[in-house]
Amino acid sequence: MTKLFDIKLLAIAALATMAVRDASGEAQVDEAGEPLTITLYGPGSKQHQKARHAAEERNSTRVLSRMQGRAGDKQSAADKAAENAEFLAACTVSFNGFGCGDLTGHELFKAVYADLEIGHIADDAMKFLAERANFLKVPAKS
Repeated sequence: MTKLFDIKLLAIAALATMAVRDASGEAQVDEAGEPLTITLYGPGSKQHQKARHAAEERNSTRVLSRMQGRAGDKQSAADKAAENAEFLAACTVSFNGFGCGDLTGHELFKAVYADLEIGHIADDAMKFLAERANFLKVPAKS
C-alpha cells in the first residue's frame, strides 16, 4: 500500500515576524542597528480567528441595523480606523525594539495602529496578515 502525503505538512505557523518599515518602504532599525519588528498571530491561530470573528460580528451587527433603517449606525472613518486598530492589536504578540510613551501591551498596540501619522504601520500589518505565505513554517534542516 502506498503511503499518502500528509496534508498537515502544508500547515502554516501560528506566528510570524514583520519588519517595521517607514512610509517609503525602508526597513527600520533602532539606535544599535537592531531591526524594529512586530510579531503577529497568523490566520491559522486561534487568536487571529477570534479577532477576525469579533470584527465580523461588529460589521454584521452594523449592517443589520442599517438594513432595519437605523441611519445612526453608519460607520465613520474614525470608527473604521478604531476597529482596524482593535483587530490588529488583538493579532499582535509583541512590538520588538520600539514602543510609544509609557503604554504597554494591548493599549500600546492599539495606540500605534490607530495613529494616523504612522498609519503605514497598520497598513503594512493588515497586508502582512492577509498573506498566508508570510506564515510559512521554516523547513527543518536536514
